[in-house]
Amino acid sequence: MGLVVKARLGHGGSSEVYLAEDPERSRLVSLKILGPDDSRSPEARARFVHEFDILSALRHPNIVRMYTHGETDGRLWSAREYVAGATGLRLVRMPRQNPDLRRVLSVLTHVAAGLDFAHTNGVVHLDVKPANVLVGADEPATVKISDFDQARWLHRPEPPLATNGFVVVSVPYAAPELLQAGTVSPATDQYALACSAIELLTGRTPFPRANLMATAEAQLHDPPPEISERQHWIPSEVDAILHRSLAKDPSARYDSCTEPIRLLAEALHDIVPRPFAPLLHRLKVAFTRHVSP
Repeated sequence: MGLVVKARLGHGGSSEVYLAEDPERSRLVSLKILGPDDSRSPEARARFVHEFDILSALRHPNIVRMYTHGETDGRLWSAREYVAGATGLRLVRMPRQNPDLRRVLSVLTHVAAGLDFAHTNGVVHLDVKPANVLVGADEPATVKISDFDQARWLHRPEPPLATNGFVVVSVPYAAPELLQAGTVSPATDQYALACSAIELLTGRTPFPRANLMATAEAQLHDPPPEISERQHWIPSEVDAILHRSLAKDPSARYDSCTEPIRLLAEALHDIVPRPFAPLLHRLKVAFTRHVSP
């Protein structure tokens, strides 16, 4: 392998992640090692290599970079870019706490840019959520989309989304077409990005329900929430923007991920997260118009 393991960063259901050093290139990497059972599974091995192939084809400042992969002692591994910091989950505040609005909008802007680049290159992520965004501790923060293990090529043969009648999704962020194992598109990622934006702004996903089944039903059938009622400092213009991104019909959404995030940033410009911020903003606009020649 040629890598020197420095520390354990975390683990998931099928893999472990370590901080490692690549002495030949004098850089730190994130080393993902597939578990022994999955390393013996043809399906899991195929998914692991599939993620490597997709990430190797994408070179963008806001997409984590894949370096190399291999197999040691019967276990598959891959080395990718290491981002010193935390996942976007740390940006999620409790519902009664106010977000760092400048940072949230910056992260969303960078994620949208990375997603649009992936879409232009024929890839949909299909698991966009704060937990799959790396936000560095530097300033301005490095922002990288990670975890492309559910990603798919748009214009190449791919296996069906559903396996044994089930589709693997992160339900709180899943678009209706993804939940129904239908045709996915860049609009599917846009829906998930809007769900993530709502969580980062309010501390809750669009449809916080008692269980995943109820959440899935809400994604399929319930109208999007009015988040200006959750947080009174959010102007009503934000509701309209997010409602379009959360349209049940993918064709009714925006043409890119960048467009709704740009509109969000404009709507939240000069807003300070406090209860009467929208009212103060409207008074400021009215006063400016009144005194302008």
